[in-house]
Amino acid sequence: MNPAEISDALAALAAKPYDPVEFPFEFAAATDNNPATIAKLQNGSFNKSDLPGGVLMNQKFHFAPALNGMTSVTLDALRANKRTLKHKPAILITSDGVEVSAEHLKSGDTLHCAFTELGDRFGFFLPAAGKERYRAAEENPVDIKVAGKLAKLYDALIRRNPDWAAEDRRHDMNQLMTRLIFCLFAEDVGIFPDNQFSRLIFTHAGDKGEGMREVLISAFTAMNTSRDKRDALPAWTREFEYVNGGLFAGAIDAPMFDAPSARYLRDVSAEDWKGINPDIFGSMIQSVTNAELRSELGMHYTSVPNIMKVLGPLFLDELDAEIDRSWDRERALRQVLDRISKIRVFDPACGSGNFLVVAYRALREREITILSRISELTGGTQTEMWSVIPIRNFYGIELTDFAVETAKLALFIAEYQANAQFKEAFGRKPADLPLRDAANVVCGNALRLDWEAVCPVPEDGGEVFIAGNPPFLGSTNQSKEQKADLAHVFAGQVESFAAFDYVAGWFYKVSLYLRGRTARSAFVSTNSLCQGQSVAAFWPHLLRDDLEIGFAHTSFKWRNNASANATVMCVVVGLRNRSGLPARLFSAGVSMDTSNINAYLVPYQNIYIEGTRNGLFSLPPMDYGNKPVEQGHLLLDQAERDDLIRENPGIKKFIRPFMGSNEVVKGTTRYCFWIRDEELLEAREFEEIRIRIGRVEAFRRGSTDAYVREKLLPRSHAFKQVFEAKRHTIAVPIHTGETRPYLPVARFSSDVIFSNAAMALYDAPDWCVAVIASRLHLVWISTVCGKLETRFRYSNTLGWNTFPVPKFTEDQLAALTKSAMAILRCRLTHHPKTIADLYDPDKMPEDLRAAHKANDDLLESMYIGRPFRNDTERLEHLFKLYAARVKKLKKGAA
Repeated sequence: MNPAEISDALAALAAKPYDPVEFPFEFAAATDNNPATIAKLQNGSFNKSDLPGGVLMNQKFHFAPALNGMTSVTLDALRANKRTLKHKPAILITSDGVEVSAEHLKSGDTLHCAFTELGDRFGFFLPAAGKERYRAAEENPVDIKVAGKLAKLYDALIRRNPDWAAEDRRHDMNQLMTRLIFCLFAEDVGIFPDNQFSRLIFTHAGDKGEGMREVLISAFTAMNTSRDKRDALPAWTREFEYVNGGLFAGAIDAPMFDAPSARYLRDVSAEDWKGINPDIFGSMIQSVTNAELRSELGMHYTSVPNIMKVLGPLFLDELDAEIDRSWDRERALRQVLDRISKIRVFDPACGSGNFLVVAYRALREREITILSRISELTGGTQTEMWSVIPIRNFYGIELTDFAVETAKLALFIAEYQANAQFKEAFGRKPADLPLRDAANVVCGNALRLDWEAVCPVPEDGGEVFIAGNPPFLGSTNQSKEQKADLAHVFAGQVESFAAFDYVAGWFYKVSLYLRGRTARSAFVSTNSLCQGQSVAAFWPHLLRDDLEIGFAHTSFKWRNNASANATVMCVVVGLRNRSGLPARLFSAGVSMDTSNINAYLVPYQNIYIEGTRNGLFSLPPMDYGNKPVEQGHLLLDQAERDDLIRENPGIKKFIRPFMGSNEVVKGTTRYCFWIRDEELLEAREFEEIRIRIGRVEAFRRGSTDAYVREKLLPRSHAFKQVFEAKRHTIAVPIHTGETRPYLPVARFSSDVIFSNAAMALYDAPDWCVAVIASRLHLVWISTVCGKLETRFRYSNTLGWNTFPVPKFTEDQLAALTKSAMAILRCRLTHHPKTIADLYDPDKMPEDLRAAHKANDDLLESMYIGRPFRNDTERLEHLFKLYAARVKKLKKGAA
């Protein structure tokens, strides 16, 4: 069973009346356990539990029924039970029929939910099915109120000093905000004495802030000057500690304040800054200073769970496993600590530092865990408890200087907070001031800079982990400068790079950095890089004999925390030097180990699907529909068609239904003039047709395309292509929404003309409907053809002509034809509902769903004798068939 099937099974279980005797066996069945094993469990031969009414299924789960309102108490009993400790089941579970309480024995994660929510919480119970549950770290909320007050301060200062909004002063304004925020944070958390900064500036700046500019300049200058060299500064500045760290280095200036701006500064200084999250610190400041991000202050940042999808499998999960293995051995733990001390984290598109901060914080947390355990093992006799993780081990590249400064500042704050946790655990920490090492974040264009110069290969045997979320920009959205960046990266190395997404430049540069080094990488990417024609053009240059994909997340919706932010379908791809170790593939929150992950993020050998005009398998040819190239002059809407026929009934002969993707899916209607060459003289007898042809001639005569002027102009009564069926047409829209459970396909009479917004099989056998309408074909198209935004993009050369099918027998073709007709007849019973209505995933009629399920089972049994278990198995088999066919064809050609 795949996770969706487990979800459905648990939902069905939750909908039934609760029976404490039958529940554990029904739960075992719902989590994909073998029926024979469940039968033995029921007769007692496999039941290891000694609790009243309890059922223990080896390493899967341990259940005990609970009295009303006593699920938490029963869960405690399960946790303490000797049989639990001996057999180590993945899940502990109890219920009283109203509530369910459960726990992951290994991690200690608990769940308390209503019994009716079992299906909704299926992810928690996947370990009972032998499937790993990948749990990203929980994110912390940001204080929107602080960001809002910062924005008011920023706006007030710009109103008073409009010249500070100009391009040449923007850096100064951003730097001012960065310094103010650091000072406000510092006085709230104890880096400065309590309220020192706000007390001093408001004491000396005047009632209405008239002296604030001079006060801030003096304060910031003092923080960059040792106390013994402040003679030229006001005496009150001697209270400030020497800060250093580059934060107050360079030119120091401040704008003029007035009463409103001074009041907003007072308001924001009154907020409690202790709870600020360094992982979103820089992004919050950018929200304040960037008008485009102002609508949702403090919300425009990459969330921690998304960042952990990258950092966890890249190196943190491995460190956790190493800590677990070393838990009872002091020497082994010190070796892990030594490893951590030498780790470099490098984000070559670091923005305001989110990835670097989360990585730093995660390593410091693990450091405290290790040192605490060493202290336990040595009886607390160890005295050398100091952090070995400096922020100088964190590297970044960012295009804007303000983001560079905020990234460094966010890491300073993360270091302070980690040191505070260290003191809580061990009773001491380094002095807060002066600031020491800074992160190695440089300002520049990552596609132009030498990455080795930014993050040199460690000479101490350390590892480099490169991670981040580089910018996504399709080729049509790239500026001239960005296109030039890609040319700088790929020219002379990779052909046909012009169609690549901008993020491809980061992947290529990281592949050059990794080769032969103790380094690994993981980037977020738009999923277009792992779909469609980009795969065969791009990935062979990366996945040569020396590099491989170490882990990947298949397509998921990547959102930052702005509710209005557009959803982007993304993947995460981790690269490493070839190792012989298993690769780890994540899909829908479930992970699996495999020997290889290819560039389509399928667990199969490296293979590249290339479009072909000739079908590789026994499928009839598929063409585009007809491309008009007539500026709409041969097209009509319903009203125009009806008016023309009413006035001239004979003109009906030359008007045909005209359909593309929208018409097929939404059931709308358009028409076109369809005039065969031999009918042109007859058609020109109608004035409307003569006028329309004249307009097409004028349009084509003025075209900049020589083909249009020379080839199409003489045939201005017709479309560019002239495809029409003799009996019927099977049509497939080129674009369709990704939420539909099946690709839309429909069968039409020969009277219908199709546009180039649809693919068409002219006079093809009806069994083709059964193939196109299958789950098997959907997963192939979604993997091989790619998407436009979040919509599937159908291709005849890349999707249909390459689709692997077995050699069907006549009986099988007859069965498929019957299945196709069953689907089409079922749709007719729901007339006038359209394909858009019928294939809405939440409203699909059950009889239509059943017809498709029967079609899937029939077709898939022709491949392997049974239905496939899940999409991964489907893709593995399809890739295997494709590889075998290509090999056979190459052998025949040779």
